[in-house]
Amino acid sequence: NNILSINVILFTIPLLIFLYYSLKINKKIKNKKGLLFMIPILILSSTYFYYNNIFKIFNIIVIPILYILMYIYVIKPEYQLRRLFGSTMYLLFEPFDCIGKLYRLVKITLDKKLKLSRENKKKLKSILIVMPIVIIVLLLLSSADMMFKSLFTSIHCNVSIGNIIGRIILGIIVFTYLGSQINYILFSYKKYDDEPLNNIKIENYTVKLLLTLLNIIYVIFIIIQIRSLLLHNVSKSINYAEYARSGFFQLMFISMINLIILLVSKNSKETKYNKVMSIIMVIFTLLIILTSAYRMYLYESAYGYTLLRLLVYVILGTETILLIPTIIYILNSKVKILYYYIAIGISVYTIINLASFDKIIAYRNINRYYSTNKIDIKYLENGYTDNVSYLSDLYEKTEDEKIKESIEDYFYRLYHSLKNKNILEYNYSIESTKSIVGKIGKK
Repeated sequence: NNILSINVILFTIPLLIFLYYSLKINKKIKNKKGLLFMIPILILSSTYFYYNNIFKIFNIIVIPILYILMYIYVIKPEYQLRRLFGSTMYLLFEPFDCIGKLYRLVKITLDKKLKLSRENKKKLKSILIVMPIVIIVLLLLSSADMMFKSLFTSIHCNVSIGNIIGRIILGIIVFTYLGSQINYILFSYKKYDDEPLNNIKIENYTVKLLLTLLNIIYVIFIIIQIRSLLLHNVSKSINYAEYARSGFFQLMFISMINLIILLVSKNSKETKYNKVMSIIMVIFTLLIILTSAYRMYLYESAYGYTLLRLLVYVILGTETILLIPTIIYILNSKVKILYYYIAIGISVYTIINLASFDKIIAYRNINRYYSTNKIDIKYLENGYTDNVSYLSDLYEKTEDEKIKESIEDYFYRLYHSLKNKNILEYNYSIESTKSIVGKIGKK
């Protein structure tokens, strides 16, 4: 039941060392560039120690994905990204077929190391069979009789047998899956994807028509944006405030669609016309990104700052960066564009994990409160501790008793949820703010 904190990096470091050692001695490192994935894995794992925000939930998914990408790139000298989904499924599910082989290897290794006699092997086998049954009986008896439970727990210094059993079971599950996965990677990974994929060609006329029509539409759209959004020249029947503060999500998705179109259009016959139209579309995509960002800015100014709204800026900023390799790819189709996309995507995600968005959101919302007297205090009370220092400052400065009462109640609940953590649950953000939370929460 430990929360994810310093224990994540303590698990990650030895695991990465073991993986590297296993791949190296078995001569499976075909592409050293794949080892670069260790960097974001280590950084994201260390955020559990230093930060305490919502990204710790997302990273539960992202970190295993980075492990899989590392496996794929390390053991393949060349790799086609279009096979990524299939390779991922293989690495996730094929290891289950290697469970039997894993335990046979464990048995052989133990036999070699321990060098037990036949009689001692029988005794060890008996102990391994008897102990789980004894433990289960003890747990059932402890559950059935409180006196027996108190006697048993006092003998064992109040150690929770149920917690120990849970940890043992979890350890066996993790060992079985990771061991089987490593076994699969080292000895059973099939080169099912070594055959080259045939590129799907798109009719040149289709690409020409699509790029031309979209660029015409975007010319009209940009002209309207300049007149209405920047020059405030809108119809009397339209409320400018509502008009300016809407549509940012739609524009963000359009910019994403444009990037996909630009990539797909390269599968047609390359012509000078297509290249020119593609470059023009890149320019329009940048203008659409700027329009979306401006609309989001106006929306935030009116309604406050949230994680989702801040992530819109991150996505738009990432798309802007992606336009650079996209232009290079338009001019030179030999550029491995998807590799650049993956590198940029992972880099941006790793950076935003270090940016402490909870602090940014709290800082901007509280500053907005000082100027507008408007704040959604419940949104900032999200159960994480990165923004505690800003909420504490707000508590000291505000004269609004409802806000003070809300923060007191929140800090009281937060303090009791954070205390009595063991050393494996150490988190810098939690420990550095615990005294603040306790001081205000006790009032």
